Amino acid sequence: MTKYHQLIFWLVFIISLFSRFLYLDKYPVSLNWDEISHGYNAYSLLKTGRDQWGKTLPIFNFRAYGDYPTALNLYLTIPFVAAFGLNAMALRFPAAILGFLFTLLVYFLCKFITKSQILGLIAFIIASFSPWTFFTSRAVFQSNLAQFFLSFGILLFLYSFKKKIFSIPSALLLGLSMYSYHNTRIVTPLLVLLLFIIYRQFKKSYLPFLLIFLIMALPNLINLISPESLARNRWVGIINPVSINLLNERRRLFDGPPFFNILVNNKVTYFIYQFGVNILNFFNPFPLFFSGSQNYQFNPPHTGLLYIFLLPFFYFGIYICLRNFTKNKNYSFISIAFLISLIPAALTTGDFPSIRLSISTPFIYLFIVLGLSPFVSKFKTYFLPLFFILSLTFFFKYLFIYKNYCQTYAAAWQSGYSEAISYIKPLYSQYNQIVFTKKYGEPHQFLLFYWPWDPASYQNDPKLNTDFHSDWYWVNAFDKFIFLNDWEIKNFIPTKNTLMVTGPNNYPPLSSKLLKTLYYPDKSPVFDIVAYE
Repeated sequence: MTKYHQLIFWLVFIISLFSRFLYLDKYPVSLNWDEISHGYNAYSLLKTGRDQWGKTLPIFNFRAYGDYPTALNLYLTIPFVAAFGLNAMALRFPAAILGFLFTLLVYFLCKFITKSQILGLIAFIIASFSPWTFFTSRAVFQSNLAQFFLSFGILLFLYSFKKKIFSIPSALLLGLSMYSYHNTRIVTPLLVLLLFIIYRQFKKSYLPFLLIFLIMALPNLINLISPESLARNRWVGIINPVSINLLNERRRLFDGPPFFNILVNNKVTYFIYQFGVNILNFFNPFPLFFSGSQNYQFNPPHTGLLYIFLLPFFYFGIYICLRNFTKNKNYSFISIAFLISLIPAALTTGDFPSIRLSISTPFIYLFIVLGLSPFVSKFKTYFLPLFFILSLTFFFKYLFIYKNYCQTYAAAWQSGYSEAISYIKPLYSQYNQIVFTKKYGEPHQFLLFYWPWDPASYQNDPKLNTDFHSDWYWVNAFDKFIFLNDWEIKNFIPTKNTLMVTGPNNYPPLSSKLLKTLYYPDKSPVFDIVAYE
């Protein structure tokens, strides 16, 4: 690496590192309910060896709210909770570390595949400054773990062609990736098979790799059909209660022979059609480069996941890979691996799945770099500094958008809970019961986290009241806390010495005393805290 290249490398390195850790506890403005759940369950495991529902050392999944996320992130979080306490920095620190290291993996992966230092640096710039990977590096997303372990495992497998010793850690990392996210349970085994087929590494020296990987993978593959692993699919899978109702309605309205009705309107044809539509939509430039996801917990609104100036190079890179598909094993691998990485997201329904698709980002960045490669060759002297300056300019603009987003869309991150709980905690002993609205989702989890509540006391609380309906576990009460829907609160008859945390202007007026109104950063009200004395 020349001194000139070293300068670019270290500039990107420093900016990437600082941008992921600076004000990590403040941006996003609050911990969302998934982050809170991961944090408190890690805390519960640290203190009791069980998650908050009392399950001892969950391996594959933990219950959470009934969506049963994978458990690996809990164990990665425990050391940080032990060191820093139960707070935003402890929860987000692993994500920031892995998010930063992922950008380095993209650099080494691209450098290996293209055999070019300059193209590796361009990949490093893209990965470091991309809104897609920057956003997921500053919050708890399981996909962040998956893309790290998967990319690292693939990189070491490629390195093992020259040094077989790398095959052992490669197997461990690829095995771990299957415990990090639901998507990689499908993707990783297929990619391992693809690596052996494309690069023809059917040698005795790879038997330890296969043995280690199979030992780690088989229990996870068996667990794929467990009710816990299938729980999430019941909500977001292509075949779900909504799609079944749609099929029934189509059958009812079908004007033709009954045989053709059954032939056309059935689960198989619906699944194949929707799966194909989803795959094609992942190549749609509008969500990728212009709008992103419509779920504002996953990206700022009307902001692309990739910078617009990279648009033509992404599609040109795909063209280059396909044109050289049979000539270059690396291009063959990138093309097929990218399609494999799309499969889990294509099996789901809903808005553009930017988080589920994030395991595809290494291949997307490689496509962009390959699309840029002819221009790099032509303008070798000036291309790298100009690309760095252009990317950095777009990145600074995105940081401005990101900062405003964190303030304006604080509601998407359940802002207000921390302030509400900080306010009522000193008043705890003064009231017989505390009523908390469910308006913003999972108030019990935020109470457990921000208090923080002793996990053993919570697990053994005789007043703990839960129920399961709508594929969700609901907590209705524990200790002196009662959790009600916002529409139930108006009709609730508070007894003497009741404290209520409710939505704005939504409480029984009789004998009420408004103690405090809490606000979002944009000054719109979020909670009223009311006393009945």
